[in-house]
Amino acid sequence: MLLTGNDWHVRSSVAITDADDLLDVLLTNRNITDPGEIRDFLADDNGKWHDPFLYKDMREAVDLINEVMDRNGKILVYGDYDCDGVTATSILVRYFRYHNCNVSYIVPHRAEHGYGLTEKIMGKVIDEAPDLVITVDCGITNIDTVTELKERGIHVIVSDHHNVKDEIPAADCVICAKRADNTYPFTDLCGAGVALKIIEALGRDGRHKVTPSIWHQTIELAGLATIADLVSVVDENRTIIKKAFKSMNNPANPGVRKLNEKLLSRGKKLDETFISFNYVPRINAAGRLYDSSDALRLFLADDPGEAGSAVDDLTRENDERKAIESKVYEEACAQIESPNRPDKWSLTRLQGPIVVYGKNWHQGVLGIVAGKLSQTYHRSAIVFTDDAIDPECAKGSGRAYGNFDLFGALTNISDKLANFGGHKKAAGMMVRKSDMGIFLDALEEEAIRLKQEDKSEDEQDFKEIDCEIPSDMVNFDTYDKVCLLRPFGIGNSKPVFETRDLLITGIYSMSEGAHIRLDLSGAKDGSDCTLSAVGFGMGSYLNLLKVGDVIDICYTMNEFCVRGDTTLSLHLEDIHLHFEDRFIWQKAAIAEKLYMSGLGIDQISKMSADTNTASDMIPSADQFKACYLTLNKYCKGSMNTVDCNLLAKLVNVNTDVTITPFQVKRCLEIFSEGGLINLGTIGPSRLCFTLLETQGKAKLTDTPTYKRLTADGQV
Repeated sequence: MLLTGNDWHVRSSVAITDADDLLDVLLTNRNITDPGEIRDFLADDNGKWHDPFLYKDMREAVDLINEVMDRNGKILVYGDYDCDGVTATSILVRYFRYHNCNVSYIVPHRAEHGYGLTEKIMGKVIDEAPDLVITVDCGITNIDTVTELKERGIHVIVSDHHNVKDEIPAADCVICAKRADNTYPFTDLCGAGVALKIIEALGRDGRHKVTPSIWHQTIELAGLATIADLVSVVDENRTIIKKAFKSMNNPANPGVRKLNEKLLSRGKKLDETFISFNYVPRINAAGRLYDSSDALRLFLADDPGEAGSAVDDLTRENDERKAIESKVYEEACAQIESPNRPDKWSLTRLQGPIVVYGKNWHQGVLGIVAGKLSQTYHRSAIVFTDDAIDPECAKGSGRAYGNFDLFGALTNISDKLANFGGHKKAAGMMVRKSDMGIFLDALEEEAIRLKQEDKSEDEQDFKEIDCEIPSDMVNFDTYDKVCLLRPFGIGNSKPVFETRDLLITGIYSMSEGAHIRLDLSGAKDGSDCTLSAVGFGMGSYLNLLKVGDVIDICYTMNEFCVRGDTTLSLHLEDIHLHFEDRFIWQKAAIAEKLYMSGLGIDQISKMSADTNTASDMIPSADQFKACYLTLNKYCKGSMNTVDCNLLAKLVNVNTDVTITPFQVKRCLEIFSEGGLINLGTIGPSRLCFTLLETQGKAKLTDTPTYKRLTADGQV
């Protein structure tokens, strides 16, 4: 069972009375206050745009490309197997094909060749006998292979957007804003965004023109990649996406047109969320499971029939990917929750990332599964399998949860790794199998050290909320104002709102209890509005909530379209319950901090502002019984992560026995010491535990915690 919530941080205290006030607050929250910046930010498709020749080496690259084109030399575009690499490759290949150039392309196979211009694929590159190699979305770290191409008399242009290590390749030109001597004003374009700037520079140069059709196709493909590659949605990226949406209303690229026709239902507006969940997984599926040929066929096909066939093939491959991913995820969860898992690596003991390993897991789904594990267990996670290229190594992909800096942790123990790369939230790595135990120990030690150094209590994030709005403002007028800030993404997250004191009028289970839907009314504050809210992955709340309960919610606004009918839907980020006596429950949190500092129960009770005695803080026999019966009903046979206040509410709702979070935590500690559960502490109020098989009756009164409580409380 996963029953956790977050503390909320509301960024603005401004009282919102209408949609115009709301827009001002949302812009201010994003530090957009200058009139010119506001105009650029809200512009339809004419925001920030930079001269491509501000890129270091761009003029030289344009001259070299034109020189090779003029003499009909052979050009090889070398890309990558994900959406960004495929679209970047397609952008350049389409331009060169329009000009009848002698052009070919290579995209490596994930399992056979790995990422980038590696030695494993150099034979294939050399066999093409190119006069010019242009890398897209890769190449910036391929020092040796670029040097080898140059020594063979092959010209090389590296275009990339990834981080530069100690040096840049000795290519003829290096178009990358991450190089130390960068002169380009925006450093966060994706690989296809860099390819777009090359096409723009070639068009501005004018020797080989860029037609309107080529330009619109370039914009469309770069827009898809900008959304897919999770780069920041600010500055020039924001403008690229806006221009892409405008062009995709009547697509120039036949593949994009077929995606719209086959996937975009009547009445549904194309937005970044729809692209992320429908277009991008299909484009990535080919490279995850096989090679990227079907994705390239989609964007390079001129025949609508061939493009449609490519969409169908990618859909089939994506379905296959989902099945493989589901199987790996289930096996990973079973591994995590197995009673045979070494206690040292149990969630109840582990402080650092969860690590799982499967011998035959597909490399193409490791990152997706790591992300799902992270969200399921509210922990950072790394998923390993045997490396397809080097049998002596295991290949892993990790995703960070909360504030944990995964890349930083790996950097600090890099001597235990064969190779690694990534950023704070996501990383890929190679570990020699013989060193896996050493790596795991070092990772756990480093995670503990980072937490202590950061003085962070756990991996839990505060939920950032833009502002509070009343229930009668949760409508399409407000939603229309919110949509002015689109596209959303990194650097411009979708606004999150808080609305308080909503009355639950209906509770519905979705997907066999995995999700929850609530009908809500603002009747408590005099509003007659009715709202519908969906909590994905929040099925545990089905056991907590009742019709008639009053709750506070934080959420994002979305539209839900079925058969052309559009309604407003709230996607829940978190729920705060209203407790019977808020003061008692708030006091319990204070009492917990005092107790953990070493104070006795009698001292804590004397510091209380009410008349409760020390004995009132000690769980009674009825409370012990109610707590254990609740655990046995909802938590048996699984790994459980809970917040004490929510578990206390679960006990209250299901047994009619009142218990505070302070008492719940003491119960679980005593159960653990009595051999009833295996307990771990993630933070002061968040616990992880499993129920144990027991023989006979546990002697709870003999446990250290019970003795401390009764001694302190003089019971």
